[in-house]
Amino acid sequence: MAEVIELKDIADDSEKLESEIAKVVESLRSGGIIVAAVESAYVYACDAFDREAVSRLHTLRGDDFGVACQVMIGNFETLDGIAQNVTEDLSLLTQKFWPGLLTLHVAPTYGLSWDLGDAGELGEFAVRIPDRELFRAVLEKSGPLAVASAALVGRPPILDIGQISALYSDITYYLDEGVLTSGPASTVVQQISIGTDLGLEVLRVGAITLEALQEVLPNISLISA
Repeated sequence: MAEVIELKDIADDSEKLESEIAKVVESLRSGGIIVAAVESAYVYACDAFDREAVSRLHTLRGDDFGVACQVMIGNFETLDGIAQNVTEDLSLLTQKFWPGLLTLHVAPTYGLSWDLGDAGELGEFAVRIPDRELFRAVLEKSGPLAVASAALVGRPPILDIGQISALYSDITYYLDEGVLTSGPASTVVQQISIGTDLGLEVLRVGAITLEALQEVLPNISLISA
């Protein structure tokens, strides 16, 4: 049976916060799926290296075969361990916009053993550090998590944890931060040739404008249609 952890009950109690995070991380390492808040939506999350848990996460959402989860991490150093060719330009963007609504499309490190739902066929994955302190505290302890919207496929993002359709038996912990405020999607940047140092391009403009990116990397441009 799932346990609900309400942020308002632990935010000002560091000892209790640490204890609850430890329980959540242990559940993830045991194959559990949690619900957590990112900037403007609730998401499902599980251990990115647990193939069975990732598969169950996709089932909860009703995903078609071949759909890959996003990966979320808790710190900058983790990116070097899971992605190829983390160039100086990529590092500059992460230093400026992480944690936050910048998603990077990068190639996984050679020999990385995971299946985010695409059986590794895409040869790339999406990654970012979310700007939510509670979830980021979990990520710092858990390592990379596979993440996808807690909404069913085709439905809008879920802002109220009470609207999630999963059974309590499918979830180990709900990290309840109350009703969230709707907001923009992340801005997506990818390597021009995934896994190389040939430069970066903007796949989607979202919360971070092209102009803001160009203040860091003047030569970055929007991908041609």
